[in-house]
Amino acid sequence: MEKVIHDPVHGSLRLGGLVLELIDAPEVQRLRGIRQLGLANLVFPGANHSRFEHVLGVSHLVERLGHELKLSDRELNPLLAAAVLHDIGHPAYSHTLEYLMKDYLGKDHMEFAGDILRGKATIYEKDELKEIQKLKVPSVVDVLSKHDISPDEVAGLVLGKHRKPYLGQIIHSDIDVDQMDYMLRDAHSTGVALGMIDVDRILATLIVHKNRLAIESKGVEAVEGFLTARALMFTSVYFHHAVRIAELMLANAVEFAIEKGGPINKDNFYRLTDAELIERLHSIPGYPREMVMYLRYRRLFKTAYVEERRELTRVEKVRFLKKYGKWRDIRRLQGEIAEKAGLAPGRVILDVPIVDVLISEPRLEKVEVPALVDGKLVRMSKLSPIAEVLKKRQAPRYLLRVITAAEDVAKVRRAASKVLG
Repeated sequence: MEKVIHDPVHGSLRLGGLVLELIDAPEVQRLRGIRQLGLANLVFPGANHSRFEHVLGVSHLVERLGHELKLSDRELNPLLAAAVLHDIGHPAYSHTLEYLMKDYLGKDHMEFAGDILRGKATIYEKDELKEIQKLKVPSVVDVLSKHDISPDEVAGLVLGKHRKPYLGQIIHSDIDVDQMDYMLRDAHSTGVALGMIDVDRILATLIVHKNRLAIESKGVEAVEGFLTARALMFTSVYFHHAVRIAELMLANAVEFAIEKGGPINKDNFYRLTDAELIERLHSIPGYPREMVMYLRYRRLFKTAYVEERRELTRVEKVRFLKKYGKWRDIRRLQGEIAEKAGLAPGRVILDVPIVDVLISEPRLEKVEVPALVDGKLVRMSKLSPIAEVLKKRQAPRYLLRVITAAEDVAKVRRAASKVLG
């Protein structure tokens, strides 16, 4: 059985067999309810596309690259499974709650996806799981078992790991199909043309050399375009200052709700879809409901204190991670600033985007796509001055900011200066 799905980015996609069965699984259908770009639609009104659309695009690109590289079915099928399933561990609003996941679960969305694939965890609460079981719809674990695909192999591919390194690199590496799809899709939906890349040229010039994924020398310019587009999209879209403010307001509201207990707790916050999370937050009087109303009507906090972007040494990056790398550390500093400013907890929010890069998206700093030149693999920075510059460029426009309600900006600025020095 085959179906044709019309995609705004890749055109008509023909889906059948393994991919079709996987996308019908409830864990993948859930991704329809999770926006790819979190709360970016408050800045870019068209950014309402879902993680579901994205995984369809990634599976399409995996199939195209598989044919280019002449992969066997034994190699291609686990890759297709990883393409469809790599995002099933995402909480509501995609990366917005990643900090909280790391703090409460000790895992990011990819590691959690691995647990789901191995049957060690579920993305559903008990009552909902019972309702799904009544529908008799096969889970992703059932589909993988039917096709004799190892969950461990798929979980490894999601993290970019495989005994054949080039297979892992197709899904998660310096240049992979996941990034190719999300940049094209996000550029299309936001209207920010900076993310447009020459996917056809990249796919046509990717090769396997000595068990590694590499680019032919004639594809270097396409990779330069990819690396540049990625850096610009992070600055212009993913780390847009207003997008960051909105997402941190939501994350702090969720943290408050978890501490209070009730409809949102440490055992379910990462299982909810966008709509479920926002409605449950709205049902909690006080700070959670207040933040929901602020977000619904776009009354965003303002910047009170900022430390501008500069190049960090390796030692400074380690220091930043040590100081700001855990949600509880951020909360403690927020509390200190709020107390000094005479404000209630939650009225001051600390934004440290460089930590998100180092923890959630380390690929951004990886520009050493190997290129095959005269039979030898050469690092991209040896061939391209652009790659060397991008290694040093910090994607966020600032190192850290303190944000608060407009009426409290002056006193929070003074308090932040004392606390953060």
